[in-house]
Amino acid sequence: MRLVMKKSDTPYIMIVVAVLAGGAACFVIARDRAKQRAELLGCGNHMLAICSAGRVWANDNGDRFPPDLLSMSNEVISPKILICPGDHSRKPSASWASFTPEQSSFEMVTPSLRDGDTNAVFLRCKIHGSVGYADGSVFVNGNRHRKS
Repeated sequence: MRLVMKKSDTPYIMIVVAVLAGGAACFVIARDRAKQRAELLGCGNHMLAICSAGRVWANDNGDRFPPDLLSMSNEVISPKILICPGDHSRKPSASWASFTPEQSSFEMVTPSLRDGDTNAVFLRCKIHGSVGYADGSVFVNGNRHRKS
């Protein structure tokens, strides 16, 4: 049996192709949004870890946060965590010996901050604008995250 296509079938085929193309476009948009959300959550997790390391450093140094990111090299195992997951322009430093502050996606807003000061920002992400406070809380897109 041979399948023969009639002229009247053409609009149906065009509709099917349009629906499939629309579905593919929706999938791509959803995938991109999911990737952005994952990067944003990863940014918050990195900031929580850095803020926690800052509090550990402060506990050993007169209840003051470190003056710079390099000072926390004993509390943070690798400088790779100083790159935001959403920052695709920076390459992580291989070790603390070769680390420079320009390689970090995060900046210290208030160096040598007193531990527990809930009103002062300690850390900020240059990519997302997320902020970390001295009490260990992090605000990502206006939502508060806190290490349990």
